[in-house]
Amino acid sequence: MNSEITYQLVIDMEGVSLNGKTSDDCPAVTDLHQWLTALYQYLEVDYAKFHKMDHLCKLAFLGTEFLKKEVNLDRYEDDDIALVFQNSYSSLDTDQKHQANIDHQKASPAAFVYTLPNILLGEIAIRNRWYGENLFFLKEQFNLKEWIESSETLLQSKKAKVVIGGWAEVLGQHFELRLYMIQGGN
Repeated sequence: MNSEITYQLVIDMEGVSLNGKTSDDCPAVTDLHQWLTALYQYLEVDYAKFHKMDHLCKLAFLGTEFLKKEVNLDRYEDDDIALVFQNSYSSLDTDQKHQANIDHQKASPAAFVYTLPNILLGEIAIRNRWYGENLFFLKEQFNLKEWIESSETLLQSKKAKVVIGGWAEVLGQHFELRLYMIQGGN
């Protein structure tokens, strides 16, 4: 099976690019926390849990919100959509903040939840009521070919009709999201 990517979104320090076209309307990147909040407002999302998420979850979450504005996913059943993501730092950004809180005896279960990178899968799935397969791989660097192969396995085995995911990375002020969508035959 040679699936084609039907959608590509890149969010990084350069801004937001949809299918190779840079969006001039999005807020400029300065501080990551402020920028993610501005992007949330720009997309006019209404989801109270967003403000409790860590930066990694917010980045992937906002990417899927962009996708939903571009692609009508309502035609799929709630278990037809799979999520497959990769990164190299896991949840290190949140882990470091959580450890600092422990050191200062201010540890919070709300922060501890985000010390697993696959929580971003849960946040996206809960928001959208997508109950399909979801996978999170740790890799040294993003390999699009491997991501496509993992996605095609889900499509070929009929465990999904569409796969959304890619690379989601946050560490300090460094961040990158490469979000892709592949559809299988119906």
